[in-house]
Amino acid sequence: MTTSPSASNFSLASPDEVLAYIPHALGFYPRNSVVLLIMQKAGLAATLRVDLPAGHHEPSDERVWVGQLVNLVHKVPRADAVFVAFYTEQSPETAADWPPRHRLLQKLVTALMRAGIQVRDGWHVGSERWHSYFCGSEECCPAEGFALPDLALTETHLRMVVAGSAPEDQLWDGSGVAEWPNKDAVRAQVSEMLEGFSGSSSREQFIDGWARLLDADPAVAEQRMRGTESLCGALLASLHDKTIRDLLPYLAGRGSGRALQAFREVTGAVDCGGASHDFSDFLLGTAGAQPDWERMDRLWLICRDLLGVAAGQDHAALLCLLGWLEWSKGRGSSALNLLKSALRTDPGYRLAQLLLRLLEAGEMPSWVADPERAWHRKLDGRLSA
Repeated sequence: MTTSPSASNFSLASPDEVLAYIPHALGFYPRNSVVLLIMQKAGLAATLRVDLPAGHHEPSDERVWVGQLVNLVHKVPRADAVFVAFYTEQSPETAADWPPRHRLLQKLVTALMRAGIQVRDGWHVGSERWHSYFCGSEECCPAEGFALPDLALTETHLRMVVAGSAPEDQLWDGSGVAEWPNKDAVRAQVSEMLEGFSGSSSREQFIDGWARLLDADPAVAEQRMRGTESLCGALLASLHDKTIRDLLPYLAGRGSGRALQAFREVTGAVDCGGASHDFSDFLLGTAGAQPDWERMDRLWLICRDLLGVAAGQDHAALLCLLGWLEWSKGRGSSALNLLKSALRTDPGYRLAQLLLRLLEAGEMPSWVADPERAWHRKLDGRLSA
């Protein structure tokens, strides 16, 4: 599941512009998916993507799937209407029935309308053509549908590209990061650090190392990591400590002061207070505060860069952190992909298993559906999608 704030200053009046906008809103080109554009009055509030059920499934699975979608739509405040698009990559020649999944679409539409959500339109987007599920008139909607537009030539696509958006053909799974030339030397530092990793003061020094990077400009932070093997080794070694690893999103999102207080409360150095509760709520996405998105984006960049020198448990930890950060931004599809990659790295990695359950249950942070607190991707400083 992926949600994203809308690009309110784009005109999505024509089908071509809608089809061009959806990949930019998601960050990738959807396949085997249902995409919902969720409306608040006349404005686009969020974009939601969920995998379509498998071709062979029980009716009970279908009911659960429909119910989860309706619940997710209701998490967007004041949502009153949706636009639905089923992406199947099928054609009349390859589909068992036509239009594909029309019974599933009808069940979803019925459930949404019973829940007070108007369905503006429903489209099937196939391998080469698209058509409306709702229009039965040959005069305006021929049975074979319409040829898919060349999205690269639409105004919406061109404006989004100029603004800095570039949807991926496939979801990123954490692969493809270039290995650092000094990886062997850094791994030697990691082994040395782990041998002497003990004591609360030592652990707080590791936290301070992360905090200094998060306070720095991303380019400066990258230079420090790559230029100081002992620092890089310390960062990776700290990921083997579950408390420090779990603290890092809170350190980025809520600041060093609260993070250190939460660490001391969790480790028993001081009596438990509000910081440890806020820490827990933040990780579960139920905290009422707005995350510091600039620092959260910096943590994402640091973790991505460190993949080029990570191995084993610290590699799985980085993928989990990147997955959590994607989830915190409402990019659930990307988060799922990263967490599955973490389990391929380490099949028994507990954090990846727990986060995967959270996402598969359809849970998302409270701030995702709140325009005032949600993450907004920066596109030339003006647009967000």
